Amino acid sequence: MRILMCVSDAPLHPINTGYRRQLTGLVTELGRRHDVRLIGYRHRDQTRTPSVEGDLRIVDYERPGHAGNAADLAMAMTLRRPLRAARLTRGLRDPLREELRRLRPDVVHVGPGKLSGLLGDLEGRPAVLGVMDAWHLNVEARAEAARGVRRPLLRADARRIRRFEAARYRGWDRVVPSNEDDMRELLALDDTLPMALVPIGFDASAYAPDPAARRRRDRIIFHGAMSYAPNVVCAERLARHVLPRVRARRPDAHLVIVGRDPAPEVRALEARAGVRVVGGVDDMRHWITTSAVWAGPFTIGTGIKTKLLEAMATNTPAVVTPVGGRGLDLASGTFLVGSSDEELAAHLCSVLQDEDLARVLGERGGDYVRGSYDWPAVGRALERVYEEVVAEKRMPAR
Repeated sequence: MRILMCVSDAPLHPINTGYRRQLTGLVTELGRRHDVRLIGYRHRDQTRTPSVEGDLRIVDYERPGHAGNAADLAMAMTLRRPLRAARLTRGLRDPLREELRRLRPDVVHVGPGKLSGLLGDLEGRPAVLGVMDAWHLNVEARAEAARGVRRPLLRADARRIRRFEAARYRGWDRVVPSNEDDMRELLALDDTLPMALVPIGFDASAYAPDPAARRRRDRIIFHGAMSYAPNVVCAERLARHVLPRVRARRPDAHLVIVGRDPAPEVRALEARAGVRVVGGVDDMRHWITTSAVWAGPFTIGTGIKTKLLEAMATNTPAVVTPVGGRGLDLASGTFLVGSSDEELAAHLCSVLQDEDLARVLGERGGDYVRGSYDWPAVGRALERVYEEVVAEKRMPAR
């Protein structure tokens, strides 16, 4: 099958966002069996070194200056569109048309949803829009964590995005979110959207259990990109409200916060008793596999948390909020779920104190994520979506 992907971020180093990691995994997995061509932006923080072996066309994204930002905002407010959607779409339109003529693809995969304005350029070809999550919820989460004038600006953009999703996701042969929660959110905007659920993927082998690792029975870990607003809010709740309740029962318990670019609010947590802010590390697997339990008391955020999948793949038991386990089966028995600070602390204490419970939870969690979220399983699920839309386009009209 000839697959053309048109995306907002090219798979170039550094692969430091969830979306870029998804592209790297997808292009690698699909490229094992199909002819894959990708068009995508290189952003200012990226090198020209690909993270995949493949047929790539890279378009340099021209980041707007002050005048461009003002023009984008004025256009968004006037036309009631998301802030960057028009600029992102405009820069990919000509390269997309050229690659359509060159490759003559069987199916075109565009993503994320902010590029949905490209549908009219596909000339009726089988078309899949990979949205991953409900975009408006992501921006609402950023607004919740923002301060000052950014909060009302982000809230206004979230309202525009809702209208954009309801209008611009129509007409695609499939709209592909990564979890049932976000699919329900989008169907609430338009219940006629042709949805196909495909989970996010990750390299489970990179987070395989380490039989030689010795777990610190007093250590709780949280990891992620520590400048990302939902992660910052999560780390603050864990350190300020949950950990003190754990230490009241287990004075030796301590928390490590691991991940690149800690925000000032995260750095400040190191002044608290029992908290260490590690920052970026070369071997995240080592930090997870030598900790007793992973904690994710999220209050905001969208989609499945890849960091949770990574922790579970190492057979590390996990304790999360319903938001932290979003998109997974909360009743699966593969992790513990609590809503209040007291419930979360009680779950953490149970895992710290009961090694048998920790072992059973860890093994169940590892089996769960390896069976559904490893790249071979996700690649096959997306292939089935492509095959369906190609077959539907070939059916004669009645």
